[in-house]
Amino acid sequence: MAGKGGIGDDRRKRFEEEALPHLDALYSTAMRLARNPDDAHDLLQETALRAYRFFHQFEAGTNCRAWLLTILFNNFRNGYRRTAREQPASSAEDFEHRIELESIRGNHAESNPEALLAGYGMEQEVEAALAKLPDEFREALLLVDVEELSYQEISGVLNIPIGTVKSRVSRGRSMLREALAGYAKVRGIIRS
Repeated sequence: MAGKGGIGDDRRKRFEEEALPHLDALYSTAMRLARNPDDAHDLLQETALRAYRFFHQFEAGTNCRAWLLTILFNNFRNGYRRTAREQPASSAEDFEHRIELESIRGNHAESNPEALLAGYGMEQEVEAALAKLPDEFREALLLVDVEELSYQEISGVLNIPIGTVKSRVSRGRSMLREALAGYAKVRGIIRS
């Protein structure tokens, strides 16, 4: 482990400044992917650990949130559950980082605006309809409409061509509209 003012301290400081502010957004996405709080927390923790481990590969000046979302989606696709639970820390630095993440993550249900609004209005119906979409459409919609990434950034996160991103977003929105049409008619939001 590097001493005071060493390379490790610089990397840690940059990581704290550039990556940690995105943890709430990452948790929201992890929750939508994993669909339960325990797995979402595990996915978030594994993503943060990998991001820290490979932070030297992050290009300063680029979109850190998109870089972190790429790691999150890769972890999710690669079956993070097999490796995320009960793994011993590989170093003292890794252990310290895990402890910090535990204190940072706290109770997201109380601090996350999306979680607070989940019980109001149409939020539950939207979440339910979104959860029923096939993964490839849900992922694209989450990244464009919730995370507000550009099509170019989504292309990088999902490792698919921009045309495919546009198609998935369009088809996903159409499926979502169709799924919510009945609810919207009953509530008088739209008319037949």
